[in-house]
Amino acid sequence: MPLDFIDDNLALVITTESDCNKARKLANYIIKMKLSKCVSLSNIDSIYHWENNIEEAKEVQLTIKTSLELLDELIKALKNKHSYEIPQIICLRASSSKEYKEWLSQPI
Repeated sequence: MPLDFIDDNLALVITTESDCNKARKLANYIIKMKLSKCVSLSNIDSIYHWENNIEEAKEVQLTIKTSLELLDELIKALKNKHSYEIPQIICLRASSSKEYKEWLSQPI
C-alpha cells in the first residue's frame, strides 16, 4: 500500500438500478440521509441469470463511499428504498489517501 494511504474504516458499497432516474433518486436519498458524502454513478452492461434465463440489461451502478459505522444503516436504507426485488448490495472494505479520508470524515 502506498505510504500516503491509510487503512481506515472506509467502506465501498456497490449496487445497481435499472435506469438513471432511479439511480439518481436513490443516490440523493442516501446523501440526504447522511449515509454517505459521495455516490458515483456509472452506466454499465450486465449479463446475469434470472428465473432460469440469461438476461442482458443496461443498468446504472452506484458506488457509495461510507464509513463502517454507517454501513448497517446504509444497507437497511438500500433494502427499503431499492426498486429491485433482490438488489445487489456488495460491501468492500477500503483504504484511501489521508486527504480523502479527512474529507470523508468531516461532519455532513
